Order: sequence, then structure tokens, then C-alpha cells
Amino acid sequence: MTLDVDPQRFRKLLERSCEQVLSLYETLGERRVIHASTPQHIADRFTQPLPVEGREPEEVLASDIPFIFEHSTLNISSRFFAYVMSGGSQVGILSELLCAALNVNSAKWHLASSAAEVERAVIRWLAAFIGYREDAGGALVSGGSEANLYCLRVARDVKAPGVREEGCRLERPLTLYASTETHSCVTKSVEMLGIGSRNLRRIPVDAQFRVDVAKLEERIRQDLDAGMQPFCIVGSAGTVNTGSVDDLDALADVASRHGLWFHVDGAYGAAAASVGLTRELFRGLERADSVALDPHKWLQVPFDAGCALVRDWASLRHAFSYAAPYLKAKSDSDERWDWMGHTFQLSRGFRALKVWMQFQVHGSRKLMAVIEDNVRLMRQLAAEIDASPDFERMAPVPLSIVCFRYRPASRPSMSDDALDLLNDRLLEECERRGAYFLTGTKLHGRTALRACLVNHRTTETETRGLLAHLRVVGEELMRRQEGRQPTVTG
Repeated sequence: MTLDVDPQRFRKLLERSCEQVLSLYETLGERRVIHASTPQHIADRFTQPLPVEGREPEEVLASDIPFIFEHSTLNISSRFFAYVMSGGSQVGILSELLCAALNVNSAKWHLASSAAEVERAVIRWLAAFIGYREDAGGALVSGGSEANLYCLRVARDVKAPGVREEGCRLERPLTLYASTETHSCVTKSVEMLGIGSRNLRRIPVDAQFRVDVAKLEERIRQDLDAGMQPFCIVGSAGTVNTGSVDDLDALADVASRHGLWFHVDGAYGAAAASVGLTRELFRGLERADSVALDPHKWLQVPFDAGCALVRDWASLRHAFSYAAPYLKAKSDSDERWDWMGHTFQLSRGFRALKVWMQFQVHGSRKLMAVIEDNVRLMRQLAAEIDASPDFERMAPVPLSIVCFRYRPASRPSMSDDALDLLNDRLLEECERRGAYFLTGTKLHGRTALRACLVNHRTTETETRGLLAHLRVVGEELMRRQEGRQPTVTG
């Protein structure tokens, strides 16, 4: 029994799907960035039991896909400023279709020969794009969290020989070092690797939210004196809170002095390492032993596509190579590149195709121009905030994240607590209206509006529009608040 339909009907189904994609993009400027439906309304649509008898695909496309489209947050929109999410690309849509059509598993060369070689090419290109080692090893993974986990796994195995077999039951416990601004996935990684979150040293940051290098070195010396075994320093190349970039050169010096592995979490920012406007921020990245980066962020590749880069292929094989009889073939040879010996996964999709096509179609120069344009737009937004009487910037803007808050000029004496409440309400109201979408964070314990741009569709019209929208919503909230206050008579 086959699950396929005849070619003519399949063609019509493809055409219908294409029409839905085209309609989505043709009306993108008119659509809400985030829907206004309640969680219950969406959940109610998907409460049906396991289907026993199927439905016609035409019916599913006509009745269910529009609902899913209408109740999806559109990070593809030019008015999306939340988290660190790109808008994808049309080339990515095409590559995902082609990839699904092939349905290959890139674990072994003879299962997916082209996929194996395409991914090797992509690893070379990504390393070159960020100015990293020409001979770097690496693998495509789901995203920055997995990329950091992979890199820290390699670091652990290289710096603690025998840990693969014996585990982390060492006389001298392993310790690693990262700033208080480092992504939470590093904590998850050390827990998954058996190192323990208590052995992750969170080092304070300076006024620019970069790790304090002097305090880092002091803590390493304290741990050495206490009989611990420092093995890794994690530097941030673009934190998710503010976009800050640690002094990577100084971190590389510290790692070198103490014989530690130097890992850089560049999931967000590493793609800007070779861009003229931001290149100097990343001095020292080329000295890292490993780097995590996300093509599905600033390279505009559709989700999901992360990348773990390490200093050489041997260290990657040392961490992940494992032989099982049923996976061996007489045709295996050194010329046949088996990815299963370089990654944790055995079942691996063809992620590399969408990254490869993005580079092939757009080239590195245009992709760098997109990054530079994003940074310039957000620095311009920061300048407009600085010049505004009713907004206040709360952090530097090294990349494309702007942290600020609404501070009504009509109420200059508002307390920080009152401003926190007002800005929390502003975020909620902005999400409810759906015209723009941004999120918040906490800086020095205070609420900040956080706008992040990693989208090739966004222009000055949208960045100026965001500020104007927030001002209108903020003024409305203030009028409501003042209208509720009791009138005091003499």
C-alpha cells in the first residue's frame, strides 16, 4: 500500500500550498505580528483524538492550514523586534521543500553522499564567514543551545582525559567560567555533561555588560588554590540581553596562561565578526578553541540551523566517534565522510542544504550588508531614544539590541518602581495590539523594553514606527492611569 497520490494530483497540492505561502507574504505588511487569540481558543482547535480514518489533503490545506497561519507569531514580519529571531528567506523556503522531497539521513556517506559533502562545504564557509580557522571542524545542529553543548562536550573530553569512560568522578572537580550575562543554555549544558551547575563560575560584568577579566582571573586562581580543576572559559560574542561582546582577546590570554579551553558563544553575534562596522568588537575570536553560532539568526536561514565549530576535526571525532557492527559497511573508507562519527545524532536531516543555498544565491557580501544595515538601524534608533524626552536608553548598543524604557516627560518624578510597572504594562498592551512585537528584560533589577533586529525586511520605516507606536501606547496608558486617580480638592 502506498501513501502517494498520482503525479497530477500531487502537482495541484503543491500549487495550492504555494498559493498559501504567496498569500502569506503578499499580505505580510497588513497582518498582525502576533495574534490576539486566547490559549484556550487555539487549544480547542486541536483537541480531536488520534485520527483513525484520514482526510483528503485538499481539505486539510483548505480548513486547517489557514487557522495555523493566522495563529502563528510572524517573526518573518518587518515589525518583529522580539527575542533574537530572523525572518528567514525565500531561498530557505525553496530549500526546505527540496530537502523534504529527498528525505535523506546524513548519518553515513552512502546514505546521503551529496548531503555529506554539502555540509562539509558549509562548515568551511561558516568558519570563513566569521574569520575563524580554515581547518576548523564542526557540525550543523538544531541551534545555539545544542551548539554550546557540543562544544563544551569536546572541551570536557579534551581537557579531562578518561572522562568519557569514567565520568566526572574526579578528585579535582572540573570548573568553568562565564559571565553573569551568559546564556542559560551553558548552565543546562554543564548539568547535562555531569559537571554540575555549582561548578559553573558566574563572573560579574562591567558597566558595558562584559565579563570583568580581572575578577575572572582572580576566581581561577582561587579555584586552583582550592584544588579544583579549571578547564574552560566561555566568552560571549553577543549576549541575548544587551548584545554585549566580551573582550575576547583578553579572555584568550587568560585561557592561554592557565591552559584552559576557550569557547565563544556567538550564537547571536558571531556572524557580525567580519562585518566592517562591528569587526573590532570580535578581536580574539579567531583564537577560540570552539565557537557556537546560529545561521538561523543573522544569516536569515529558516529554523532550525545552528553550528558548532571546533579547532580541528580530531577533537570532534574524539568526543563522538563510536563504532557499532550494524553501522559498518564494506564500502566504508576514509574518503567516505560519515557524519555519525562527528556528532551525537545518528538520524540527521539535511540542514546543510538551506545554509548552502543561502550562500550560493546571496553570497557573503550581501549577507554581511544585511547585518551591517541591521546594526546601523538599531544604533540610529538608540540615537533617537537618546534625543527623546520620553524614552531612556539603559545599555550600550554594540550590535542590534536596544534596551530602553518609556519615561513620560510629563511625569519626571516617577519612581523606578512606578516606571517598572508602567513599562511592564506597555509591553503587555503592545503585544495585545499586535502591530509591533518586542519583549522586555531586567537590567540592574529594572524593567527594560528590549528591541532586537536580525531581519533583512526591516527598514527605517519600521524602526521609527516602533518608537512612535510605543509613544502613543505609553501616552494612552498614562491618561488611563491619571483618569483613575482621585481628584484632590482644597
